[in-house]
Amino acid sequence: MPIYKGSTEVTSGNLRKGSTNIENGYKETSPFYTNTNGITINFIDAISGATMSTTQFSSVGVPGASFSSFSRTITVDSGRIFSTNPTVSESGDSGNNVTTSISSQTSTSAVLNVSGTYPTSGTTVTLTVNGATQVQLPNLNVSVSNSQATFSTSDSANLGTFNYSVSQSVSGGGSCSGGTQPTSGTFTSNSSSYNYPGFSAGYPAGGSFGNGCGVTCTSSVSASKSGYNSGSGSFSNTGSNPVVINTCGWSPSSNPSGAAYNTSFTCGITCPTCVTCAPGTSNCNIGLLATLSASPGANAFGSVGFPSVNYQQIVSCNSSTTFTNAIPAKATNWPGSGSISITQIPNNPISGNNAVTGGTYSASWSYPSSSIGASNNAAGLSTCQDTAGTTLTCTTSLNATNNNNSTSQTGGSIVIQCSGGNGTINPSTCTGTARLSVSQTGEQVSASY
Repeated sequence: MPIYKGSTEVTSGNLRKGSTNIENGYKETSPFYTNTNGITINFIDAISGATMSTTQFSSVGVPGASFSSFSRTITVDSGRIFSTNPTVSESGDSGNNVTTSISSQTSTSAVLNVSGTYPTSGTTVTLTVNGATQVQLPNLNVSVSNSQATFSTSDSANLGTFNYSVSQSVSGGGSCSGGTQPTSGTFTSNSSSYNYPGFSAGYPAGGSFGNGCGVTCTSSVSASKSGYNSGSGSFSNTGSNPVVINTCGWSPSSNPSGAAYNTSFTCGITCPTCVTCAPGTSNCNIGLLATLSASPGANAFGSVGFPSVNYQQIVSCNSSTTFTNAIPAKATNWPGSGSISITQIPNNPISGNNAVTGGTYSASWSYPSSSIGASNNAAGLSTCQDTAGTTLTCTTSLNATNNNNSTSQTGGSIVIQCSGGNGTINPSTCTGTARLSVSQTGEQVSASY
């Protein structure tokens, strides 16, 4: 409740006993007076090119008690960034009641935090936020891999002439070896992207074990250009445990198909530590590969209808074994080229200059399977005469039908396309070779007519 001296109210902070402020007054156990003081905080945004709310803060409370903390966001204008990060200064805070800080700093925003306590007497504090901004420049981007360094502009403009530099650094002892050595200079490009000619990253060498194991070599590339923010990138190679080679042999116990094969195979193993280990420390897988000729009618491995010229067994090599695994006998024959023939040549009306289309054919072939599939062919060469008797060079295409589970094709279409002459072909004069593709093997089988 208010206290009066005569008709004048005694305001908060002015009720004293001698020179001492009276903070609280009671009548028996009931309070009739509490000393409270106000604090006012004014804000000044002194950053050109940035915006912050300058709304005044005012609050009244008991001296020493905390007022509610709050924050103000500082945001740069569009197209600008901070060139000097924001700071805050205070004036009028004789009792050191106000605490400030700047947090969440980025290139385009920051946060002013304000907290504190109520003063022993009414106080006005001014907080001034300082800093600077600049126009946001486009970036020079640099990406680096083991074998390539690429420069580009973020705004897709041509690079023109720009400066570059290359450096290497090492950690874990040892040194960097090879790669593009430290250098600098200029490149010029009429494109927005440019690859460093012949760039390669360095690799680790030496170190405690002399083989680069545990050593990291970092190759860094930077670029600069007027009107752009500089860019940089790096790539690191770290030395791994050494690799040694296991060598094993192959002496087949039998080879009834007469296949060709290698007598020696190698594979690499990684040593368990940085110390170079001996071959055979661990095993690695190799493939024992035997190969047959793919000529027409020759031997083949695999199931009937699905022949293969290769036979492979995967084995585990420990650098001390000569394998005696047998090579199997042939299972079937490779398709024969001379076993297909066309029994009907096209005799339909001509469609288009120098073209006979829509004709049908029947074809059959000899092959040890009832499940062979034939598909569209590569064009074969043929000759035809036009109606004036001029011999023309032509191509012949067969379109296989869908009956791919037999040893014959019927009702497929044939197209003969010629060039030159009078533009009209006499179909009965056409001779040549067409081809069908065997779907299981990809081989071409020929058809003469």
